[in-house]
Parts: sequence; C-alpha cells; structure tokens
Amino acid sequence: MSGSERSASGVACSGIGFRYGARTALIDVSLEARPGSVVGLIGPNGAGKTTLMRLLTTVLPLQTGTFRVAGCEHTDPLAIKRRIGVLPESGGFPRNTTAADYLMFFARLYGCDRTEAAVRSARLLSDVGLDDRGDDRIKTYSRGMRQRLGLARALVNDPIVLFLDEPTLGLDPAGQALILRAIADAAARRGVTVVLTSHLLEEVERVCEEIVVIDKGRVIGQGAVADVTRGESAPGSLRDAFLRLTQDE
Repeated sequence: MSGSERSASGVACSGIGFRYGARTALIDVSLEARPGSVVGLIGPNGAGKTTLMRLLTTVLPLQTGTFRVAGCEHTDPLAIKRRIGVLPESGGFPRNTTAADYLMFFARLYGCDRTEAAVRSARLLSDVGLDDRGDDRIKTYSRGMRQRLGLARALVNDPIVLFLDEPTLGLDPAGQALILRAIADAAARRGVTVVLTSHLLEEVERVCEEIVVIDKGRVIGQGAVADVTRGESAPGSLRDAFLRLTQDE
C-alpha cells in the first residue's frame, strides 16, 4: 500500500453490539484509532475487549453496528485480513519448525518469493530480539520468546493495522521493553495503526497515545491518556483513572 493509502487508513467502529446467546458482550461500542496511532483498549476481565478485537479482525461475525479497518468496510473481510496483523492472547505454534522457517512460510503465503521471504524473516527476528535463535526449533522457546515470535508473525505482511492482545504477556522486563519499542517503531516509522489490550496499565500509559476504557460491554471513557487520567482536582495515574471509572460503574 502506498504512503497516501496508508495515511488514510485506521480503525473506526460505530454502534457495535454482540451477544453470546443470552449473554450480552458488547453494547453500542463506538471508537476510533487514527492512522499511525497506538490505542490502548483496557478494562476489567470480561469487559468485552477480546470480543471487540475478534470482531474487528473478522474472526467473529458482526451482529450490530458497522466498522472500517485499514480502509476496508466490514462487508469485505478478506480485504481486511490482507491488511492487518494479529497477535492473539494465546496462539499455537508448530513445535518442530524453526522460527526462521515459520516466518518464511507466512511470508510466502503473502506473496513473497523465497529470497524476499528469507530477508523478511531475518529482519523480523532481529526486530524482536530473536536473531540469534532463528535456526532453533520453536519447542525450545520459552513462553516469552514465543510471544515475541508471535509479534514478528503479526508483522510479516507489513500490515496497515496491528491488533495485539496482551502483547507482553509472559515477558521479562527486558522483553517487555523490546516489544514496546517494536510497537512504537511500527507506528512511528511505518505508519501502522496499533490497537492493543493490556492489564499492565503503566505499559499502556507509556506506549499509547489514546485509550478506550470498556466495562460491562460499554465504552465508559476514551481520549488522550492525559485527558482520561485528569481527575476532578489534579492529574493522576492511569491506574487511578481506571479504578475511578470502573468503580463508578
């Protein structure tokens, strides 16, 4: 995609609702992620964050509302899938495949020839700090290393929008810092729009420009981090704002 097309792409949804049988998961959810921004989607367990991510990545069928992702309407899920990268909260990996071959496989699926696939695999492994382990089988990887490999996989098709569900799950502090740098770099240098969920609010405050707070399936707060964290009398932390908003509910 050209630079002008990329700059016109982001995420926008309006009036999203979703039910699992008799249970309501999302109610009239509307939000926007500007092109090239990093937006944090936060909320208590069971708030509806993962359901919203699955809808926006076309894993779940839309029931109510509309959305547009990476310049594509929700009515064209194949086009959306070609333009996004996804890191789910828990994803499986082939244990006996090397990390380099794993990334090369997906690069070939997205149309790269063998040479370009190898180059892209090596670059992504370096970006996530696994360049010295690319020839090792994935079964030898720790949980944190698999998480970093998952991020590399999400970037393999040079996505326009990146959806990350708990991207630093299982990482030590050094691994967390590396992943956060990679996320910031994707947004700043590549113009990628990033939507991420995390329970590590200090991490969200550090890397996200804007946040959306969801509780009981509803959006209860959104905007720039500084605006959301501003209390009635003085600025506070994102943790303070999170507790204030969700406890008020």
